[in-house]
Amino acid sequence: MKKKQLIINLLLVFACVVPALAYMENYPPHKFKNGKFKHLEVQPLVDIDRRDYLSNDKQIVARLYEDKDTFNFLLQDGKTVLLKIETWKDAIPYAVYQADLNKDGLKDFIVFSSFRGCGLAAFSDEVKIFLGKGNGKYQSISYETLYSDLEDFVDLDNDDEYEIITTNLYGGDKHNYWAYNIYEIMDYKLVNANAKFKSFPKFIWFTHKPNDKDTTHLTQEEKDKYINKINNGIKYGEVK
Repeated sequence: MKKKQLIINLLLVFACVVPALAYMENYPPHKFKNGKFKHLEVQPLVDIDRRDYLSNDKQIVARLYEDKDTFNFLLQDGKTVLLKIETWKDAIPYAVYQADLNKDGLKDFIVFSSFRGCGLAAFSDEVKIFLGKGNGKYQSISYETLYSDLEDFVDLDNDDEYEIITTNLYGGDKHNYWAYNIYEIMDYKLVNANAKFKSFPKFIWFTHKPNDKDTTHLTQEEKDKYINKINNGIKYGEVK
């Protein structure tokens, strides 16, 4: 009896995972990836395959170590420690990149971290951005998103400034929806820029087959309420 129940449970898990994987093969559900838009140029620092990084001027230090007993993460610029983690807690970093996000000539950093959940939650990430302000000071920005990727950083309107696409899962009364929003960096903050782009925000019904159609199930009021929740979930801080 226990064996039979185990098989049933495994089939249920498989049934839940397959639709998510089918959708991932078509991520993102917009035509940016292979379009004419310019994507952010970055320098990879550390990830699961490269554990240590030290810049030529020995100012930038990045470290990412993990084994069954310990976790050790460090991102530092000169004397400024941007992020240091020594225990498993909340989101765990798995990749760090250096870039110039706001085109001011100063160093910026992007840290991708995973919450390490199960099911769809396994793809729930936290993205931390550190925008350089000079003299060892940084503005930190953090937000949650699904399937975080460098493809989410793109110059959509060809103005040589990068927008950021976020992906969330909205649980409606009857269905679940992928929710896509666009942000731009202004005064060291993320400002919702959906109004600048014709097809955004996008709320796409999470179906058992690939789907990129904006849903007609939701009212504008319901969409706005959820978007405000996402906007208010962005966190800021200063590092110096």
